[in-house]
Amino acid sequence: MSNLLTIERAFLSIPAVKQGLKLAEFKTIQRSVENAQKKKFDSTLDLSKVVLESFEWFKSAEGQALCSEEGISWSSEEFASKVFGFQKSFFYKLTRAGKLENHLVEEFKRKCTELESEGQTPNRSLEGLLKYAKEVEVGNTTGGESKSEGEGEGEGEAQVETRPQVVFSLDYKPEGIKIQVLSDGSVKLPDGVDMERAKTILADMYGILSRF
Repeated sequence: MSNLLTIERAFLSIPAVKQGLKLAEFKTIQRSVENAQKKKFDSTLDLSKVVLESFEWFKSAEGQALCSEEGISWSSEEFASKVFGFQKSFFYKLTRAGKLENHLVEEFKRKCTELESEGQTPNRSLEGLLKYAKEVEVGNTTGGESKSEGEGEGEGEAQVETRPQVVFSLDYKPEGIKIQVLSDGSVKLPDGVDMERAKTILADMYGILSRF
């Protein structure tokens, strides 16, 4: 609940209103969802470390020697697919995240929590983390060296990306495809599904609905 007028805040603080709108129950469930998302992200970070160590061993002299002995010759993409069942893009996100310094990861998580406390939805994901890390890297290489001490303090600080909200969602059960339209006008599609396929599905659904 952000950007509320004074009278709106007063209204929502009335006990009868809070009870009628079930705000306590809402906040309890919301915290549960947020905690689940945090746990999932932390588990993904743990996974990134394991996958990175695995890949480093595969590329090592020992790993390559054993591969050669057994007649195995994998590219990085084949390694990701055959060992973990990952697509190339997700695999590289994991290995890049696994290389990040712990202090940067913790800083990203702290900023995500701050945004959540303000009622916003941060992009607490590998993609969001890597974008944040890139912004920090760019800031470190192009920023503050020319500034005098204390000048512009706080300016140019890397920011955590917030997620646009889903305004429309369609589950196409026959193929297990979910199409989501976001508040920024973008369309989110599952891996392996292109925009042309999504347009065909939406056209088919429009054809069905137009019969009524």
